[in-house]
Amino acid sequence: MNPVQYRNSTTYVVAGAFSADLTAPSIDAAQFRSVSMTVVNNGTNTPVGNLYLQGSDDNETFVNITTATAVSGAENNILQTDELTCRYTRLFWDYASGGATSLVSASYTLKS
Repeated sequence: MNPVQYRNSTTYVVAGAFSADLTAPSIDAAQFRSVSMTVVNNGTNTPVGNLYLQGSDDNETFVNITTATAVSGAENNILQTDELTCRYTRLFWDYASGGATSLVSASYTLKS
């Protein structure tokens, strides 16, 4: 029996702008089956939009692998899937309005 393996990063996204669409760097998650991301709005502004986890098999064409997590203010959000079937994953922020000076930070944990 193989032990459960983890990989994490507390500096996945640091001071990303929440005032436009944001596509985070892709993560090679080949040996992992679960991903959890914590997304923190570090500003006091009220951006409006949706957060998604995205997945890809070729690191070029990404599709949403979670339903939209709506954001409408200075809040923390957790996105998670326990059925990661693609090799690559990333965070995507689909901006709608507001949040002129809001900055976002994101961390992740992968689990086999």
